[in-house]
Amino acid sequence: MEVKNPSISIYTSHHKPSAFLSDPIIKPLHVGKENSLNDICCAGDDTGDHISYKNPFYCELTAQYWVWKNTELSDYIGFMHYRRHLNFSENQDFEEDVWGVINEDIIDKNYEKKYGLNKSDILKAIDGFDVLLPKIWNVKQAGSKNNYEHYKVSRYLHIEDYQSAIDSLIYLYPEYAAAVKTFNSSSEGYYTNMFVMKKELFEEYSEWLFNILSNLEDNFSLKNYNAQEKRVIGHISERLFNIFIIHKCNSSTLKIKELQRTFVTNETFNGKIKPAFDERAIPVVICFDENYAHSGGALINSIIKNSNQHHNYDIVVLENNVSSRNKSRILTLVNNNKNISIRFFDVNAFSEMKAVYTRAHFSAATYARLFIPSLFSSFKKVLFIDADTVVESDVSELMSLELGNNLIAAVKDIVMEGFVKFGAIAHVDDLKNVTAQEYLRDVLKMEDTEKYFQAGIIVFNIAQMNDENTYEKLISTMKSRNFWFLDQDIMNKVFYNRTYYLPYEWNVYHGNGNTDDFFPNLRFSTYMSFLKSRKAPKMIHYAGENKPWDTPAVDFFDNFISYINNTPWQKEVYERLNKHSQPIVVNKEETILFQTKIKRRLMPWLNKFAPIGSSRRQLIAKNYYRIRRVILG
Repeated sequence: MEVKNPSISIYTSHHKPSAFLSDPIIKPLHVGKENSLNDICCAGDDTGDHISYKNPFYCELTAQYWVWKNTELSDYIGFMHYRRHLNFSENQDFEEDVWGVINEDIIDKNYEKKYGLNKSDILKAIDGFDVLLPKIWNVKQAGSKNNYEHYKVSRYLHIEDYQSAIDSLIYLYPEYAAAVKTFNSSSEGYYTNMFVMKKELFEEYSEWLFNILSNLEDNFSLKNYNAQEKRVIGHISERLFNIFIIHKCNSSTLKIKELQRTFVTNETFNGKIKPAFDERAIPVVICFDENYAHSGGALINSIIKNSNQHHNYDIVVLENNVSSRNKSRILTLVNNNKNISIRFFDVNAFSEMKAVYTRAHFSAATYARLFIPSLFSSFKKVLFIDADTVVESDVSELMSLELGNNLIAAVKDIVMEGFVKFGAIAHVDDLKNVTAQEYLRDVLKMEDTEKYFQAGIIVFNIAQMNDENTYEKLISTMKSRNFWFLDQDIMNKVFYNRTYYLPYEWNVYHGNGNTDDFFPNLRFSTYMSFLKSRKAPKMIHYAGENKPWDTPAVDFFDNFISYINNTPWQKEVYERLNKHSQPIVVNKEETILFQTKIKRRLMPWLNKFAPIGSSRRQLIAKNYYRIRRVILG
């Protein structure tokens, strides 16, 4: 009996951040979520009655099992992959490759429209049919004689595994023997485990399939298989699906419609992180890689230690190849605090970062901050904090700020103030001997160079950015040219005159071991603000090459250690400190570099002949750095 206006749910299987289709009847599902500590911006297959942990072996079948056992089934149920879809449009004559697939570049609105990936076209396609299947494919296209031989000669597949599955099938369902013979000897089949079928048929198929696979598990082993070979049950299920369809066609009237398949060659991402809490939420974003896991752990621990039980802290780590071990360690810091959530997201999802400019110690991951307005567009505000910091105050204070139409809140960069004052040269490949002041004014278009902020801590006004499409401005600026301080310069250019300035206490430099060398030479009022902020810091920034996990001879070392103690990284950090026999130079009586001695001898004469800020001073600075590069490299 046909159902009028049938309900339909089609699930796409995703194992990593990827592009989601926009129609709500097409539902993304994170397969193998039980094995992953990362959030990929969609629901997982790891709740209720599930086999999520079997995903390395069962592939997309863990999604099918979860839907079968845990959802209120629609009238029609379907499954596709994260970049393989059925063509639901009326045009079924698109050009195909040798594998029977239509290749497309990316998933976008045009792609969805072209292939009918919307409720209206899907309902038209299913009308009058029991099941929609991918267009039948002939294994002779791959040089195989029949389906059985195709499995036997396929790389990473072992025919004895398939034979074990057939033995389990015949043992449980002997009436399927004819269908097995038909499929094995045929050269045609429905591959890729994609379909849309009626609810009753889906329930019957799922019961049949997982009974067979359960029996199979007792009758075969993997024999030291590699990652590709371990996908064996997923491959076997493609064959079992064909056998099921053949048997149903022989024993009943099954109305089948075949559709072309697509394959998207370019992997992109368009997902959004959803808030972990509905109220009193304090969203915090941190970014680090494996090398900074201990530092990120100390920061997260400091946030937790200074938190308030009346707020809910939604901590998202934008991670770059952080090990599962360190992710698990970080999760232990929560200690069952129900008002604290910690999630991980892989920054490599942003395909735009593959071609970004980097220099010195900066990595591509530093650009992750630019993607916050897009990734967190469901939030009103988000607080970003650098990983080489600790906080000594409740960060919820920053989320209560009224930013008006300002795009961010941040702390002025007093180091850049010094660079401008001392005529420092900007280090950008295509710029020669350009001073910091010239760079800020001409490249970043900052008429008032004192408005340059430091990106170690930023409150993003996401709601305002959504209204102005600020994300697109950030990305277009990133692609426009190379910048000195990479994403920090990009943000200063885009956010110029749209910044709420936080007190210096919220970004206190640890001094990098030269507290008494650089900062006292700044403008006196700035220096006084610097000294004041160090009396009661709310965030301590260990910027520079000298880190408290490498040497105790830096300011605020004890603050860092206090948040490392009693964490999983305590032993490692202490061992690391013990390996460093040469502490950094903090005493002026100790060894001073030869070039520094010369510089200090010349400074009194230079200040008289070419005062700071004069054109003569800038000319001398340009030539000095040109010569210094030649001598020192």
